Amino acid sequence: MLQPFILAFKQLPEPTFRAVLLKSVGLTVAVFVVVYFIAGWAIEGMMPSDPAAWTFNLLWLFEVDLSSWAEGFGKVVLVVVLFLLFPAVSSLFIALFLDEIAAAVEARHYPNDPPGKSLSMADAFMLSLKFSVVMIVLNIVALLLYLPLLFVPPLNLIVFYLINGYLFSREYFELVSSRHLGPTEITSARKQGGGRLFMTGVGIAFLMTIPLVNLLAPLVATAAMVHVFKAMRARASA
Repeated sequence: MLQPFILAFKQLPEPTFRAVLLKSVGLTVAVFVVVYFIAGWAIEGMMPSDPAAWTFNLLWLFEVDLSSWAEGFGKVVLVVVLFLLFPAVSSLFIALFLDEIAAAVEARHYPNDPPGKSLSMADAFMLSLKFSVVMIVLNIVALLLYLPLLFVPPLNLIVFYLINGYLFSREYFELVSSRHLGPTEITSARKQGGGRLFMTGVGIAFLMTIPLVNLLAPLVATAAMVHVFKAMRARASA
């Protein structure tokens, strides 16, 4: 089960992988800069027009301007939120170029196989967006399970990996297999993959929880799933 991930990590230094990472991170930074300035402007607009209305004497020793403090606190919270969302948004942009990753893996490791049909940028993005929405909704629902298990670390981690492992296995398998199969064939192949696909999804979910590594996780996930898909096809043919 580790071999697909090992092969994926070994291919990371290749130009195609570096280019996709740089494009996705660049787009994410550009969006976040715009969001930061718009949100900062909105926070400033929420402050009272008369700062004196928010100023009071603390212990009769010195004055405290709550409006400035609230504005500064709001911007700090905004930066923290953007930082936490960076991997998720970067992953969404990476989806625009994951087809390039799949093609690079197939070209290097499976040059004698028929090449896959490239997905359009819009199709790849919509596929990722669809699963991102499902993932967010399902994880919000799963909070009902997470909260009672908050102080039971082994169980809450199991719930997390079960849910996200299933979702990641579906998302990346559909992305990779769409280059070769139709919708009906994808559903059939996914059912046959069963446990192997699920364990691959759990591995992807684990990578997504590691800081900094989660920026590379979508690239590794796509490459690893190509190897899993090819192994499944070879076994089916045999």
